[in-house]
Amino acid sequence: MNYRLPVLVLTTLFVACGCKTARFPAGTVSTTATITEEEFLNCYPSGTSLNGQTVWCEASAVVYDGKNLFFANDKDMPSGLSPVFTKTPATLGDSTRTPTYLTQAAFSAGRKYEDFAQTPDRRFVFLSTGFDRVKPGSHDWDGYNTILYWRSGDEQNPYVLAPDDTSRTSMAYRQRIAQVLATTEFPGAIPYFKVEGLAATDKQLLFGIREEGKSYESFKYRAKIISVSYRIEKSAGSERIRLADDWKIINDFDIAKADSTLPKSLALSSLEYDPYRRQFWMLTSLESNGVLDAYLWAITSDDLYTNKPFTLVRTPQGQPLHTPGHKAEDLTPLDANRLLLISDDDRTRTTIGIQTRQPNQAAYTIITVLSQRNRTSLK
Repeated sequence: MNYRLPVLVLTTLFVACGCKTARFPAGTVSTTATITEEEFLNCYPSGTSLNGQTVWCEASAVVYDGKNLFFANDKDMPSGLSPVFTKTPATLGDSTRTPTYLTQAAFSAGRKYEDFAQTPDRRFVFLSTGFDRVKPGSHDWDGYNTILYWRSGDEQNPYVLAPDDTSRTSMAYRQRIAQVLATTEFPGAIPYFKVEGLAATDKQLLFGIREEGKSYESFKYRAKIISVSYRIEKSAGSERIRLADDWKIINDFDIAKADSTLPKSLALSSLEYDPYRRQFWMLTSLESNGVLDAYLWAITSDDLYTNKPFTLVRTPQGQPLHTPGHKAEDLTPLDANRLLLISDDDRTRTTIGIQTRQPNQAAYTIITVLSQRNRTSLK
C-alpha cells in the first residue's frame, strides 16, 4: 500500500488535531486500527558518507513534541550532521526540505540511539541508547549507555540522565538494570541486555528490554519491561531529573503465548505511553532471513503494572496490523487518533509502492486508530 496525503492536507490535520485536548475514557484500550499513509523520509543528503563508506539512515527513534518531529538514526554521522534531527509535520515527506540537525556535542557523543519518550504533559523529552555494549577496562563504549533529556523546546541544551551533574553518560544505571534482570541462569546480574523501549509517565520511566543473555552472540528475544521512579530537582535556574532506586520488572510478556500464529522471533522494539488514550503501545519487530516486519500491541496501565498480556491490534477485517517489509522500531502519537511509526530497515532496499528506498531514506507509516474496547480502569 502507498498512501500519500498532500503536504497541505497533512499540515492541516496536525494543526487541527494539535489544538484539541481530547482524552478518552478511563478503562478502555484501542484494539483496531488501519494504515493510512506510508512514505520515505529523507534523513540527510544523498551520497553522505563516513570514512569512505555510504551512511545508511537506520532510523530507530521518533517523537512528536507538539511542534516538531524528532528522529534518531542509530549510526554515527560525519561532521556537520548529527544522528538526531528534526522536521516539521509540513515537511515530513518533502524530499526538497532539509532536516534540522542537532549538532550539540551530547547528541554526537551518544551511540546507537534506540527510543524517544516524553512526559505526558510534554514538559520533557528523553532519548535513550541501547545499553548493549561495554568495553571492560575502557571508557571507549560508554557512549552506548546514555540517556539524554531536555525541556521541550530547548533541545539545544540537552542533559545527561545521571546521579550527578558532571557525568557524560548514564553508565551509572547500567549495573542496576543488569541486576534487576538477573535470573537463575545468571544470578546477581545478567551479562548482556539491550534496551529498545522507553516510555515516561508523570512519575516513572519504563525501559523495554528486547534482548538478554550471555552476550550479543548468545541471547534470547524478550518483551520485558522495567520501571523506575523519577523526580525533578530545581536548582540554580535549571531542572534536573533524578532517578530513585526502586528498579523492578513490572511485565514479562510472552509473545508466543499471546498468539502462536505470529513469527517466533518477534521481540520488543518500542514502548510508548499515549496521553490521549491513557494507555501504552508496544511494537514488536523481527529481522530474520531477509524478512522485515513489526506488529502493534496495546495495554492499559493497570494491566501493564500487574503483568497482564498486551492485546494485539488488528485491522477492521480482524487481521493483525503489521508493517510487512519494514522493521518499525519506534512510534509516537500525533494526535488523539493517529500514530507515526519509523522503521529501521538496516541496509535493505525496501519498497513502498513503486518507490525503492535509497541509503539516505527511512520508511515511515501513519496508523489511524479506529476503535476501543472496555478494559479495567487505568492506573
